[in-house]
Amino acid sequence: MGKLTVEQKMREHDRGQKAAREGRPRSGSEPWAYPFESDEHYEERREAFSQGYGVIDPTPMSTRRSPL
Repeated sequence: MGKLTVEQKMREHDRGQKAAREGRPRSGSEPWAYPFESDEHYEERREAFSQGYGVIDPTPMSTRRSPL
């Protein structure tokens, strides 16, 4: 799996917009990695979804530091 096509980016972007419009939480709506999908491909899908959702910080929740 190489780079995402324009159609794939738009599909993930639209999914993000729909989830935000419906008030669904980002954590439960974000795309999951497909079996055998490259990290690069997954990150591109996740970024497109986040842009549609309106998220400014695309850092995965698992790598963010929690406030003390």
